[in-house]
Amino acid sequence: MTRASTVLAVDLGSWQPDDWSAAASVATTVLTLMAVVIALLAALYARQQVTLARQLREEQAQPFVVVDFEDNPAIRQGIDFVVENMGQTLARNVKIVVDPPFSSTLDVHGFPLKDAPLMTQGIPSLPPRKRYTALFDTAPERQATDLPSKYTATVHFDDAHGRRQEPLTYILDLSVRRKLLSVSQYGLDDGVKALRELSKTMNGVRSEMMRERQRQSVIERAGGELRSGDTSASGPASDPN
Repeated sequence: MTRASTVLAVDLGSWQPDDWSAAASVATTVLTLMAVVIALLAALYARQQVTLARQLREEQAQPFVVVDFEDNPAIRQGIDFVVENMGQTLARNVKIVVDPPFSSTLDVHGFPLKDAPLMTQGIPSLPPRKRYTALFDTAPERQATDLPSKYTATVHFDDAHGRRQEPLTYILDLSVRRKLLSVSQYGLDDGVKALRELSKTMNGVRSEMMRERQRQSVIERAGGELRSGDTSASGPASDPN
């Protein structure tokens, strides 16, 4: 059975003014709906951009507390533990939890970092760019032990308004510092130390020169006394008559 196709044809020439008016009304309605849809989409896009911009501003304005290991500027191969607020606003109630607890070859001196108030009590307020530094260990002594080389540090803190922030977790791995080439940087403290050592050396040389002069003076006086004694002994004898 064959189905005949139907062709829909519109004879615009037979349209009356009312037909054209109705068609114009339909077209106007469709265009208006399209304009409304486009306006709604534009409004939604603009709202999304405003929301993203607000979130970005809020994130940029939040505190950002970082903990890490750094080179000690004064001790060769010394390792510092550093806490710093790198955000743009105040951080409150900063608590640092380290797993496993810090252990160092310097603990034998009676000041273990894990028992310091920085770790046990935390920091009540940490302004932007505020930085706390604590000597953690020295690389040569630590490498000779079986102390852990990796720690997991979790930082809990509030923003300036007291709202709890998402905790930040850091992996502190000392092994990444091994077998790395580095350049020694010398500052004012190194210059002062070098001048002190030079002063000690010059004082030692000066003392040695003074002692040498004293020895020479003693030798010269002893030689003069000997020559004077020889002259007296070889002088003309007195005539007994």
